[in-house]
Formats: sequence, structure tokens, C-alpha cells
Amino acid sequence: MSQVQMKAPLEAPEIDVQIFKEAMADFPAAVTIITTWDNEGRPVGATLSAVSSLSASPPMMLACFDRKSKTLECLTQGKPFLIHVLGEGQEHLAMLFAGKCADKFEGIEWKRGKLGLPTICNAACALACEVAEVLPGGDHLIVTGHIRHIDHNNQQTPLLYHRRKMFAVPAAGAPV
Repeated sequence: MSQVQMKAPLEAPEIDVQIFKEAMADFPAAVTIITTWDNEGRPVGATLSAVSSLSASPPMMLACFDRKSKTLECLTQGKPFLIHVLGEGQEHLAMLFAGKCADKFEGIEWKRGKLGLPTICNAACALACEVAEVLPGGDHLIVTGHIRHIDHNNQQTPLLYHRRKMFAVPAAGAPV
């Protein structure tokens, strides 16, 4: 199979950044935290909304990181990572991991899980991945990963982020 080569546009379109951000707020996204280990063996993590399935065969995911992310620094070295889909009642964790505090794991419930990765307890879903590629994507880098293990918690209702607010996914068939 040949690889498709895409070229950047010759001229960048004039898109107002604020309008772009408002439009992106209309895209509902799972509330996720990516975790791994730093070079000193400490757990690190970041809240991301740009996370998606990439392939079913082989099973793969992608996650988009701001180029300044400390968690991203670890992943560019090929460290395995864990994608957590947060559940109802875990909004505080999303806010904690979105910040820049030194030890995001202090005072929260976590354990060493599959592939030895730092695992936040009670997430709706956790996907253990090994880095496949790191690709450029504007002011972000796109990390693709091969899924090595999945823990799915059917008892936990996933969180969504939409129009700058977090809320639990309504049950199927429930009035919206």
C-alpha cells in the first residue's frame, strides 16, 4: 500500500482564532486523562479532549497534545500510556489534570495498572497503549498508539465536554 503525502496549503486561510475555538466547542468530546511515567518514575498526566479511535484492525487510538505538554515529553520517548475516559463524579480530576501543578496524583485514588501504568480508579474506560507514531499537527503533536489492553466499566457513566461544560452522557432513550 502506498503512503499518501499531503502538502500544506500555499496560503493559510484567514480564520479568526476565537471563532475557531467557539466552533470547536460545539464538538462533544469524551473527557479523558492520559497518564504515563516521567524519566524519574513519577506518574504524570494531562486532560485532553482531542482523543479518538483511529483503527479497529489493528486497534489504535490517537491523542492530540499541546507541544508544551510535560506528558507529551514522556510519550515522544516511546513510553506506554493509558487513556482514561472519565466518569460521572470525576469532573474534579479533569480540572486537576488540566492544570500545571507538580504532583497531580497526590490525594487521588490511583494504582499501578496494566502495562504498569498509573491508573486512575473508577474511570468509565481505560485503554492501555504503546506509542506507534508521533506526528505534527499545527500547534499540537498527534500521538498514535496500539491498544494493548482495555478495561471497560459498564457501571460508570462517561463524561462529555460540550460548549465548555462537562456532563454525564444521558442514558440511551432518556429524554434530553
